[in-house]
Amino acid sequence: MTGILLESGMVLVPLACAVLYIVASSNWLLFLFSIGAVLSALAVKRLRYHYSSGAHSDLVVRSARAESQSNIPLKSSSGGTPSSASNKNSSTGNESSKDEEDFEEIVKDARQHCDVDDEVVEGSGTLLSDAVTTASTKYDMELYGSALSYDHRCFYIDGRPTWVLAADFDYWRIPIPLDGAFENQSSVEVESTDLAKRAWRRVLVQYKSMGFSAVRIRFHWGFHSPDKGKYNFTGNRDVHKLLTLCEELGLLVIACLGPYIGDDVQGGGYPFWLIQRDHIRLRHLKRSGIKVWDNRFAAAEAEWYDNIISMIVGHEVVTKNTRGRGCVLVVQLENHLESRGMLGLPLALQDETRLLARMARERIIRTPLVTNNLNWPGDFEPSASRAWAQVEKKLRSYRIIGDAYRADISGFSVCDIANNPVDIDSVSRVTRGDNSPMLALELYRQSALVSGDGSFSHQIESALSQGLTAFSLPRFFALPSWGNIASASATNCPDPQYAAVFEDGALSADARTSRLVLGIARAFEQQSAAADPIRTRPWITRTIRPAIRGVTIPTLPKDAVCVRRQWEYFERATVDGRRDDSVSDSPDSGYQLGVVTFVNGASLPSSLVSGELGFMFSLADAPMLSKEASFAMTGTLGPRKRGVFVSNIFVGPGSFDAGSLLLVAATKEIYARIALGPDSEVWLCAEESLQSGQLFFDGECRVDGHADVEYVDVEHARGRKFSFVVPNQGPGVITISSNNSCKVHVVLVSQQALDTMTAGYRSYGIEKANSSVSQKMQSGQASVAWGVDGLAVDQDGRLDLVAHSKDLGKERVFVISQTRPQLGSSMMSFAAEADMDMAYKGQEFLWQLELQAKGRQSEEGSVLSSVRGFEKRVTSWDTLPWRLLPTVSDLETMDDINVMSWQRDLGVFAYNAIDVGLNASHVLYRCQVKLKPQHITSSSILLQLNARHRCTIWVNGLNMSGHETFSKQQAPPGSFAALRQARSNPGSSQGPDKWDGTHTYDLTRVMRISSIPSASTLPSTQEEEEEGALNEVVVVVESYGLGTQSDGFNDARVPRGLIAAYWHGFSLIGEDHDDSEIHDHSHDERTEQLRTRWEICGVDVSKLSCPYNSSGFPDELATSGWSAAVEYPLVQENWSTRIKLNPDMGVHWLRWSLLAPNYHKEEDSSELPSAGADEPIYLRICGKVTAYVWLNGILLAKRRAEDDTESLVLLRGGVFGSAGLQSDKTEDRVVVMMYGWAEHVGITHSGGNVIPVDLSLTHRTSS
Repeated sequence: MTGILLESGMVLVPLACAVLYIVASSNWLLFLFSIGAVLSALAVKRLRYHYSSGAHSDLVVRSARAESQSNIPLKSSSGGTPSSASNKNSSTGNESSKDEEDFEEIVKDARQHCDVDDEVVEGSGTLLSDAVTTASTKYDMELYGSALSYDHRCFYIDGRPTWVLAADFDYWRIPIPLDGAFENQSSVEVESTDLAKRAWRRVLVQYKSMGFSAVRIRFHWGFHSPDKGKYNFTGNRDVHKLLTLCEELGLLVIACLGPYIGDDVQGGGYPFWLIQRDHIRLRHLKRSGIKVWDNRFAAAEAEWYDNIISMIVGHEVVTKNTRGRGCVLVVQLENHLESRGMLGLPLALQDETRLLARMARERIIRTPLVTNNLNWPGDFEPSASRAWAQVEKKLRSYRIIGDAYRADISGFSVCDIANNPVDIDSVSRVTRGDNSPMLALELYRQSALVSGDGSFSHQIESALSQGLTAFSLPRFFALPSWGNIASASATNCPDPQYAAVFEDGALSADARTSRLVLGIARAFEQQSAAADPIRTRPWITRTIRPAIRGVTIPTLPKDAVCVRRQWEYFERATVDGRRDDSVSDSPDSGYQLGVVTFVNGASLPSSLVSGELGFMFSLADAPMLSKEASFAMTGTLGPRKRGVFVSNIFVGPGSFDAGSLLLVAATKEIYARIALGPDSEVWLCAEESLQSGQLFFDGECRVDGHADVEYVDVEHARGRKFSFVVPNQGPGVITISSNNSCKVHVVLVSQQALDTMTAGYRSYGIEKANSSVSQKMQSGQASVAWGVDGLAVDQDGRLDLVAHSKDLGKERVFVISQTRPQLGSSMMSFAAEADMDMAYKGQEFLWQLELQAKGRQSEEGSVLSSVRGFEKRVTSWDTLPWRLLPTVSDLETMDDINVMSWQRDLGVFAYNAIDVGLNASHVLYRCQVKLKPQHITSSSILLQLNARHRCTIWVNGLNMSGHETFSKQQAPPGSFAALRQARSNPGSSQGPDKWDGTHTYDLTRVMRISSIPSASTLPSTQEEEEEGALNEVVVVVESYGLGTQSDGFNDARVPRGLIAAYWHGFSLIGEDHDDSEIHDHSHDERTEQLRTRWEICGVDVSKLSCPYNSSGFPDELATSGWSAAVEYPLVQENWSTRIKLNPDMGVHWLRWSLLAPNYHKEEDSSELPSAGADEPIYLRICGKVTAYVWLNGILLAKRRAEDDTESLVLLRGGVFGSAGLQSDKTEDRVVVMMYGWAEHVGITHSGGNVIPVDLSLTHRTSS
């Protein structure tokens, strides 16, 4: 109460004083001062509302100790998982199936309709801020620290430093054939799950072979919940199977629970059934930038958390199962929740994060909780944010606002970290995370359309050099946006060159470079993960053997060289698996002196970095030194103009004693490190012509093979010898041995080998108790292969071809493995001795193979598949299930539809597709009006349409073209510039929509008007002349996607479909109608809408198993009306045809069967050859049409083009083309839907003007 009175006084008193004084003396200076005081008071009020967690004592949250007060059984969701949040308390009286259809009756009031296993916050009137604090939801390091711990450097799993190098994996983007594609419905669930797991494995193996140690999985609420109270976790929604697969592959998981997951998906990931209910405030947004708490939305979030967390519990890293440790490392709550608005003021409510954290903890989530709230550097550095931080501190000291809530780790997003370097001190100051690692949950690169080095490889290298040991790269892999998954901002103006790995699995040059950088990081994870910048901490320990303590390159600027040194990581300094800082700095305690030098010469003049660089190394304070010592080496940066160089690397027991081989320093990049045993390793490096450098070992080592060695002295080293190894030109193998048989084999390879190199990485789950694997061997690479694209090798040495490699013939493949490789493909065999490469022959750890593709190889542009059953049909408007478009008055009485308040001001009819539950891509409208001469009031008959986003119109069977109302903001999301653009441009992709964009069609020449009856009138036309000539108008509106509710924008319910439609030029009022009962005659325009009856049809996606897999046309699954398309000649081998599309005929459909490679129907055998089975097959579409493509029941792609730009749709093959990968089928079913605008007709045909559309199948992309 005190706070409320204080707020009211701060606002009203200055305002009242100002008004009275202005009235008395007209003092405008005081007036301006008072206005400033009012604005300050409002800002303070906003801060107080943000931090006070004000009177939300009736929030619905689950108590782990709550006991059911009702004997009503829990209702299972459709996926088989109990959903307690979908059940009602018995206090409501009677329960019925009708109640399930009305969300209002479930959560009308959170206190009255809480779930049977839920309870309100203990104590009536108790503030949530008192019940949920930072400490109450904090990760229990004491209990689970032996399994998972962290500090400001990195995460530790079982006490070992661990890189969390992740890329986003959106499992719901992988297209899987629908249930209807299976013939035996009884085996649908098993077969669909098997297909999903096979497709996921194919993709995740690609992730792991690229060098990623983790994936960030965003769990999509709408994908799992097609309708209210229904949840599906089977088939390609089986989260348990997905996490089990990650555990089998040894991939960590950053689990993003949402419910909001990002602005690249429709509705931000919220289900359509929730978006349709406008009485619920999504993300508590009352309007853009203003949040007011909504208990009903909180209850809906609880329902989602009930279901999704039940899938995750048991898969956490802190738990163990039959596969070892779980895979879920951290759990991310929401996404971009606590964004900031004007002058750095927070937009979120603290209760939002508090509630989600409490729900996660009370549903037995034990791993650390993280948030992704802030954007670097926008929310860290501006003076406004710093100023408000001081204001918050002052207000908190006076107890005007409460303490801020913090999750265990505050993550952040950053774009182009190379040009916006992260400062850990600034991050710690803002997030108050002094002892948590910097976690960049979204690390974006610059767009490929922006000049400069915005490559992923540069971002990865910059992140590692700046100390980010945990980050995730969105869109590194071009996962397909099938169906209606993508949002409007993501589907219409994409950057096709953004991804590093393309949809067909092909690698860009950036992907190959990124793979090398990730390989270096994983190879020396134990020595570099727990590292600090060398300038931040003093050298405080002595070493028995020489070790590098500092590196400089005098010829380069200081900011081009970053040296990081591992600190305080001791193998013996653990208690129950946790690090113990009380253990003294023993000089022989393990890996504490790893040094990594990052050199960035990409932005420097070529004159500085094109030649050899001089590296100056300083040695640590050691007994064998009389005083400070240093020495010089030379090296080059290689083709990418950057380098990562390691120092103080041990081979052998892993300590400073004389029993190990010590690499003191290297100017040669080491891309892979494979342990062959406790005292033997293989290092993979580039040959000298690519990247020149040397290796500097302690002691007099024996060097054999492809290198020269020189034994040198270092000044002040008291006569101690060092081995200076200089590789020779060309490929080969160097073997360096110490006196006690510790060995390093250095394999020098070509550029082609580096471009195709893939590694098998050891799992993070290997336990220390496994005595057969040393501490050092428990991370990094276990095997390496190179030779052709598409290879994958696991930690056991199993080699397989997981992605198609173009132009495969007889290829040579090399594998480095401790054991003989297992061949996973019949196309591979071990090479004969006579065919072996002499540079690598005779090495027992290096295996040479031959890969021979079987069958006939495809020529340029040809396709080894056949097409049969080419058929066509046209949508018949009359057979569609039209229903009368409801009016606003109708909506007010309908239980299952909610009308938006502002919709009442836009017209009589409720045109909005969201209101009537039609959320697929298309919504169809039809108006039938009968006109007589006496109805005409003007020389022109006009129809005004306001639609979102693309409108096509047919009048009496003639296409009248259409229009598009869409604008994509160019300003940064969430900024005031983006808000201004949204307010000024109709059809905005994000943010509030300006209700302009009305387009007027002149229909005078195509509208029919009956003639005046005469004596000669035929009886057949008598009725038409009496009632008027019938006119039919069909309007097809394509929506590009719903708003996403991101960055403080309340735009998820911005209307789609028609917003309004108005006729001009005729009047139906008069003679045969009593209009007084319909509408006041003073509003003729709206009365006219009631006379022109509009109808609507579409697809109710809540009735579909997947709500994102529909074009919106009700006849999209029609099985009748098809006929052979004999007029379209087909070329079987290089399949192509030209479609002559008549836009007046409406919507055209084509379908055919795409046979398996080399399949011929006359053959008796159903066994398919392996050659070409995974070869990508594209459907190429060229023409000015809108086209939708289905494959095996999946809406695979959408195309909108007003020019002859070609579109390529991946039908089969590659890594991500899973919808066409049915190994037990002999054909894939392809369906194409097309329609166009009359203004785009190109040629004249016997049937009229047509739009030429070229269709063809090809193996090749445009490039």
